[in-house]
Amino acid sequence: MQERTQRETQRDRTREARVRVLGATVERLRRELDAQRRDARSRTVVEQAKGLLAERLGCGVETAHDHLLELAAQAGVEPAVAAALLLGADADAPAEEAARPVAVFDPATYLDPVPDRRTVPDEPVPDGRVTDEPAGTLPDAPAETAPRLPAPLAAARRLAAAAFEAARGPDELARRLGAEALGWLGARAVLLTVLEPDGALRVAGAHDLPPHVVSEWARIPPHCNVGLVRALREGAPLWEADPRGLALVGAAAGLPGPHSCVPLVTGGRTIGAAEITWSPDTAPDAGTRRYVRAVLEHCARRLRELVPAAGGVTDAPWLRALLDAVQAPGALMSPVRDESGRVVDFRVDAVNADAADLPGHRPEDLVGMRLLEHYPGLAVAGLFQEYVRVLETGVPLRRGPGETAGPGEGPPAPSTMSVRACRVGGGVLASWRFHSDAADLAGQLAQAQRLGNLGWSRWDLVTGETDWSDHLYTLFGRARSAGPLPLERLADHVVAEDLPQAEHLMRTLLGRREPADLELRVRVGGDVRHLRVMAEPVLDSRGEPVALHTVFQDVSQRRRSAEMLAATRRQLQRERRRIAEERHIAVELQRAILPLPRGPRTLPGLRTAVRYLPAQSRTRVGGDWYEASTLSDEEVFLAVGDVSGHGLDAAAAMARLRNALSGLACTGAPPDQLLTWLNRLVTHRHRSLTASVVAARFAPSTRTLVWAQAGHPPPVLRRSGGAELLSPPDGVLLGAIDDPRLTTATLTLERGDLLLFYTDGLVERRDRDLTVGFELLREAVAACCGAGPDDLIDHVLEALGATNPNDDTCLLAVQAT
Repeated sequence: MQERTQRETQRDRTREARVRVLGATVERLRRELDAQRRDARSRTVVEQAKGLLAERLGCGVETAHDHLLELAAQAGVEPAVAAALLLGADADAPAEEAARPVAVFDPATYLDPVPDRRTVPDEPVPDGRVTDEPAGTLPDAPAETAPRLPAPLAAARRLAAAAFEAARGPDELARRLGAEALGWLGARAVLLTVLEPDGALRVAGAHDLPPHVVSEWARIPPHCNVGLVRALREGAPLWEADPRGLALVGAAAGLPGPHSCVPLVTGGRTIGAAEITWSPDTAPDAGTRRYVRAVLEHCARRLRELVPAAGGVTDAPWLRALLDAVQAPGALMSPVRDESGRVVDFRVDAVNADAADLPGHRPEDLVGMRLLEHYPGLAVAGLFQEYVRVLETGVPLRRGPGETAGPGEGPPAPSTMSVRACRVGGGVLASWRFHSDAADLAGQLAQAQRLGNLGWSRWDLVTGETDWSDHLYTLFGRARSAGPLPLERLADHVVAEDLPQAEHLMRTLLGRREPADLELRVRVGGDVRHLRVMAEPVLDSRGEPVALHTVFQDVSQRRRSAEMLAATRRQLQRERRRIAEERHIAVELQRAILPLPRGPRTLPGLRTAVRYLPAQSRTRVGGDWYEASTLSDEEVFLAVGDVSGHGLDAAAAMARLRNALSGLACTGAPPDQLLTWLNRLVTHRHRSLTASVVAARFAPSTRTLVWAQAGHPPPVLRRSGGAELLSPPDGVLLGAIDDPRLTTATLTLERGDLLLFYTDGLVERRDRDLTVGFELLREAVAACCGAGPDDLIDHVLEALGATNPNDDTCLLAVQAT
């Protein structure tokens, strides 16, 4: 026992030693990886400095490297620090711009450069100008007049930018910002947030803040008294935010501060905000605030790369889909603020295709423009102030239609327009509509083209210029960027068989100088469309054609419908002929098999009458039949049956069953046995067939009727002025089951008694219950007291109404004599 305990103790010590060794190895590898990353960043800065020196000194890269080493030795610093100092003192441009290769195919490379925009202190601009960038930037300032960071701060900013580029996630970015870029200034904790479409802030990364605090502040609503939201709404930093009047994340974590809340801006667009908690008595002064803002600009650029949705409302696919779905001109605008954070203008960030409604501008021309610079009348009309109110309060705007200063450049002209606007993220989504005769006419024309599936064109025969309407590009499956199709190339799209018609069209237009209207088939990709072409020539004063006005209408659906309708008609005609032939054969077969006697017949001890009424529908020749024959002087065989189905098949089945039953009757077997044999024939030979039958043997000497039924309606007995339905013996449809239980019933007739056999077509109607039909039949038979078989059938048919439209009917009346 003691030895086992010692062995276990030894194994535990061995495992602990291995864990320590493994931990030390991991820590060593982490340090080596961090060193390699620092070396990579240093090499990047050194390579950039070598390129700059080679350009300035006009020497090779190796000579520039030697010169850099000499400068580092003279200054007593590392080559990487000397390179950062050199780059920082030379320019205040973003780090990635220095590392980016020259865009050979970028037009901007060969055009006049745009003046650089550089950060300035937070004091107001001396001349009171309004900036096109967030607070703290100066637009279009010449490079030589823009304040620069001192060389040490510029070098630190360059190193911070390189550190940000190496960040692999938002949390690592926050750590590098707090520990490497701002740690030497006294930064203690950092929180990075990104702007969401509804104006809320979502935490992206944090450094040195308790996890539970970060989790509690994961999403900050847009309408709350939080320092980050205040800085974002005012568009200006809160360098020393007061925790007594604002909710601060650092204060919630128990950090005394001071605290700074700064908007994160990149490319002129706010993507979020950062809260920095400083060590006591280390808040940045006016000199270092410029450095902090410059570092945060690099941080914002990297954060947007790591979190693509950060402030990316303009680039969001859903926004593009939303703008395209708006059936009016629409634009997303972001605010332009002055140094105090006040909104002084809006910049157009995105528009839809209908924004071409603005006079003199295409949609792509609107993106990037300043609203009041191009449409100052909006300020006079109060619309700009309402946009600002939407941005600040979040209350949507619904204005008009009403008189508003027109958007055209120059003196504002009054026009009638409707405006809708709502806040989206940190901007305003607006749509508008002009209510002018020209705009209404243009809208109606566009709607007519869409609804009529047509487009117009104008070919200038003198200059060769061509104009197409928008929908004509759709009809020809042609991209708008490809431009209109020249007239001489139109034949390339016409189906070869229709080229003679196209030639006739041109001869009519240009030869006879008359309007023309015809139809051509045109290839559009792998499809063929039927286009109706309506054209007329434009003639000059001498009567010579100078242009062609043409309207194309896609009638492909109409032609396909016509072809389908013609094919359906042909199919119907064939079906009608087939049905007529089948009916003719069925009728002839039925007449041959089931002859109908004219007037009453006399059988031993009986007087009989028969009627057969086909269905009203000519296509529904049925399988109803009867049998009334003398087997001998001592016996009469009676039967009425109904085969399921209609048409030739039903008539043929009727013939088989009637003949089979007639033959079986000669055996002398009772009716239930006859129906049993008939059921066996149906189930073994015709499994898809069912039929109902009532069969009876009548003995004239005793007036005794023995009968059986297989799923058939019972006969009606008229006796002594009354009528009743006979109670049927057991029986089911022929063909329903293999071995049904069939029984017989016996009835002794008195002289004058009358029995009416019939098929279900006499009593069944779709608009009434079957029991109602039976009662009507009983009453009709009872009402015809004293009438013979023939007269009884006539009276019953008249009393029960018209012929059944869906089924044929057979009646057999027998009267005892």
